[in-house]
Amino acid sequence: MQQEQYETRKARSLDMLKSGVEPIKNGFNEYFIPSQVEKNVKYKVSIKNGWYSCECPDNKEGNLCKHILFLKTYFALKFKVQEYKHKVSTSTPCPYCNSANIKKDGSRKTIMGKKQKWLCQECGKRFVNSPVSKIKGNTECVITAIDLYMKGVSYRGIADSMKQLFGLKVTHVTIINWVNDYMSRINKYVESKKPNVSDLWNADEQFIKVKGKEAYVWNVLDNETRFLLASNQSPTRTYEDARETFQIAKATAQKKAKTIVTDGAFSYERAVRKEFATYENPKPHYRYVSLRQHDSNNNVIERFHESFRQRDKTMRGFKGNEKQYAENFKTYYNFVRKHQELKTTPAKRAGINESDLWKELLEKSTKQPIITSRNLPATD
Repeated sequence: MQQEQYETRKARSLDMLKSGVEPIKNGFNEYFIPSQVEKNVKYKVSIKNGWYSCECPDNKEGNLCKHILFLKTYFALKFKVQEYKHKVSTSTPCPYCNSANIKKDGSRKTIMGKKQKWLCQECGKRFVNSPVSKIKGNTECVITAIDLYMKGVSYRGIADSMKQLFGLKVTHVTIINWVNDYMSRINKYVESKKPNVSDLWNADEQFIKVKGKEAYVWNVLDNETRFLLASNQSPTRTYEDARETFQIAKATAQKKAKTIVTDGAFSYERAVRKEFATYENPKPHYRYVSLRQHDSNNNVIERFHESFRQRDKTMRGFKGNEKQYAENFKTYYNFVRKHQELKTTPAKRAGINESDLWKELLEKSTKQPIITSRNLPATD
């Protein structure tokens, strides 16, 4: 219940952010946040010794406060911008000959500020290198857009955030292109990582709407690490759809589970037997059909679906590519979002030593090693 309440309040705080709400500073460590319900009403949020307090009725009653969540998110985004402005220049190796023997070669002025130019001392080529190129923006804009999208902010809301945070004017179509392009690269990169998962998997499907039409998302989750092995979207709920999902899960894990826990849906039994039954393990299917069954229920994946539903509700259904969002959410859930119970990401719990930062995932998905320029020779 606490997790559900947190997700609801977090979604409301993100709605405030995407609608252009800004905190009003009032002295030292005090901010006024406009009410979303009552006009001309503002609630004061105070910060003392790292603790936040709000004058709204919810906070006074001891409930989770959306105004505090909003202010924390606002500060986090502002910090990202400041961090970008003061960061050390970095570059990947020369894109022409892959040599690390490079040096600074002045800078180029862009609408986002100056970009460092580099000179390769092996092949003599000059270049401006970053994980993203030929776009109106930079790496920080792209990863901020991806992060906001996966946390439930709409494309138009993200476009407004680009203007507020970076002074960059882009349309929602540009944001769509960024998310589709760079998330596809990140998805492809993380697909190469093999998780170390258990022999007990949970499977379930959930109803969604895609462009106003009914559809289903099929998910397979490892019981121990909570690693999402498959997330497959289909317009139907059939035996073939279940089989396709299990095949994706096996390919991700590079193994067969010994036990598959599902609900009572008829489409599972035959599909589980076809994909997982062996001579040594002829009955791999466990059907969970009653709340009285406590030995191996499907609560693990039901809790996962709550997170997925909250995101879907915030975005009011899928508006783009039917299957791409399921893949995007799979990457976000496994590699970026820390699991509340595990205190880490499912990927790390599954033995994948990978960063949970969008920036590092983007850099690795586009060009491998990063060279810091702090000690490299510079030229004017």
